[in-house]
Amino acid sequence: MKRRAAFFYASLGNGHKEAADALCEWCHAVYPSYETICADLMDFVPRLTRRSIVLAYDAMTQKYPWLWERLYRDTDTNAAKHTISAFWNGIHRRLGKSYIKRLQAALRNFTPHAVFTTHCFGMSALLDKWDHDTPIYLVGTDYLTHAMLRDPRFDGWFVGSEEALRQYRADRVPTAEYAVKNFGIPISRDYLVPPKREEARRALGVGDSAKMAAVVSNGISSGLMDMVIGSMVDLSDWRIFVLCRGDKRLFENIRDKYFPFKHISVLGDVPHMADYYAASDVSILDPNGVQIAEAAAAGAAMLFLDTTPGLGRHNCDYVLERGAARKIYEHRRAGELLESLIGRSEELERMRYRARAMGRPHAAMDILTWAMDKADAERNAAQEAEK
Repeated sequence: MKRRAAFFYASLGNGHKEAADALCEWCHAVYPSYETICADLMDFVPRLTRRSIVLAYDAMTQKYPWLWERLYRDTDTNAAKHTISAFWNGIHRRLGKSYIKRLQAALRNFTPHAVFTTHCFGMSALLDKWDHDTPIYLVGTDYLTHAMLRDPRFDGWFVGSEEALRQYRADRVPTAEYAVKNFGIPISRDYLVPPKREEARRALGVGDSAKMAAVVSNGISSGLMDMVIGSMVDLSDWRIFVLCRGDKRLFENIRDKYFPFKHISVLGDVPHMADYYAASDVSILDPNGVQIAEAAAAGAAMLFLDTTPGLGRHNCDYVLERGAARKIYEHRRAGELLESLIGRSEELERMRYRARAMGRPHAAMDILTWAMDKADAERNAAQEAEK
């Protein structure tokens, strides 16, 4: 019988698509006979509703972060015991109902044996209606979790850290002890054996003795990016790679503005992101979980920019506590911090060592094999019962 797996994400926030893509990529490698789909949950939402959701999300996270922080805190609690949380969760459930029939139809047509989602958008509405044996798993993309990700109706959860696992236990999720697995955050197979520094630099045309920084823009606003890159225009003895992942508009704006500076290379999506992390002396990024997991697997010393309240800040604190990163507090002076760090080789090497200790490049494979083995065991048990 043909086996199928469905992977979903939502184009809200950062890293969810990359994690779903990584799971799908690993599924093709580990289970080549499987059929897969990898889809954006927002594609099932009516256009006007989708536009309203995206505009509201962008406005809160970029223009009114204090409002986003309040919403995050109000909903990060047990909905049954908190009136405000119950109110917002009710809105989320009603939004999910606007597209649930389309999603159900897609699942019925594809008939997957397992469903994996890297985002909780609309999942409460789906779980309200789900009456199939097919398991639905929540795959975390950060080092901690939010209460909406810990819906006890999921068949299992995959988290990025022991701290996240403790959150499920604190919530007393009934199946937490055996259905919540700390396998790490799923990332591409490119990080399974990341390139060595010398190999990566040769691939990028950077000399062994050159000073290099990678500025990864996924999740960073254009104004913040402008301040950070502007602080580096005088670092003419550096090679600065600005990587505008998944943001065409930012890429065009930054490319045109910094084109005259020959030491600054502005790029869009690149095929081998691991090369930039491995080759850099320092990588500057927004602390979303997937980017951190990628950089850690490549052994990169990380500098974090200020981020949106919520899971991004939790990620930042989590990595800072483990000594794998530092934080840029004054973005207009980011270039000065680069210059000061490059002279402290022992500190940089210590950051790289601790980053590598956090790296879990097999996370996606571990998630898939656990879920698929469980599905096979249950199917075999059902067949035996029928005999």
